[in-house]
Amino acid sequence: MRLRTSLFVVALAGSLLIAPTAAQAVPCALTDTMIKASFAWLAKGTDLKANNWSNANFHVGNLAQVRTTGISNHKTWPWVQANKYLLPLDPANPYAPDAQSSGEAYLDVSYFHPEPVVLQPLRDNLYAQAKTGKYDYWKSPDALNMALPSFTRIAVADLNQDLLDYSYKSYRNLKHRKFNEVTGLWGPNVQTNGWAVQGLAKAMLALPKDNPYRADYAKTLRKSAQTLRHLQRHDGFWGATGKDSAATAMITYAFAAGINAGVLDKDTYLPYVQKGWLALQTALDADGMLGWVADRNSWKPASAGDTAGFAVGSFLIAGQQLVPLTPGC
Repeated sequence: MRLRTSLFVVALAGSLLIAPTAAQAVPCALTDTMIKASFAWLAKGTDLKANNWSNANFHVGNLAQVRTTGISNHKTWPWVQANKYLLPLDPANPYAPDAQSSGEAYLDVSYFHPEPVVLQPLRDNLYAQAKTGKYDYWKSPDALNMALPSFTRIAVADLNQDLLDYSYKSYRNLKHRKFNEVTGLWGPNVQTNGWAVQGLAKAMLALPKDNPYRADYAKTLRKSAQTLRHLQRHDGFWGATGKDSAATAMITYAFAAGINAGVLDKDTYLPYVQKGWLALQTALDADGMLGWVADRNSWKPASAGDTAGFAVGSFLIAGQQLVPLTPGC
């Protein structure tokens, strides 16, 4: 019963475990940059209305910015409403992790709008997948970001150990196929590893400290971090074939979240976090648009004009985790 009791404690806290409340917000250069970046994407970004994984990742970051700074642009709730709370499902592949990523944004917005309808389509989809008894729907490590956080948070909210068990077994199945226990990497592309550690960090933060699944996610995150820190470029970026703001933001977030959760040593990893954040500042143009974003898991080098909503979202959650690590914020 200890697991179920622990889940109940976390469910009471809700997403406060994942994001500080606006009441805690104080102005600082870091939060000013977060606001500028989120507003810049909303003003100049492309394909903002689509219900897809990139916009979902952006809106997760956008609400992290709102919860951290107290400054709202009033864009995420209209996006969720326009989606009618639905996942962009492919009937031929109804349990694709990419489609489920919209659910994470719905989970975050439900903190402000707790109406049951907001999460019902997500809840129905995840429960239906679990009932299949199949654990191989996650084909790529980025599923750890697209699906694992939503499974974990719905399981916690519903006090459902079976759903939590299902997502953990899916993670173990993916790890068996994709994770290199020697190198600690999920593949040769650095952004792929960024997606993985970002998702693991989110799931870890959603679970109570005494949960054995949290301990396993943290152990895998530490293993990856030990290698990824050595792959940071001299300029502070991470990237497959050059600097990549998306990979950099994801890994910076994961390292900072790991420090805040007490699973990564602060003295060891904070310098990498700070160097990564400083690198990301150089990728922002005068208006706050984030450049140097490589396509998802691509080997094609990025350029200063390359941008995407998913990378802005990762930038914003990285900033959120940096706030408690930054004096004056």
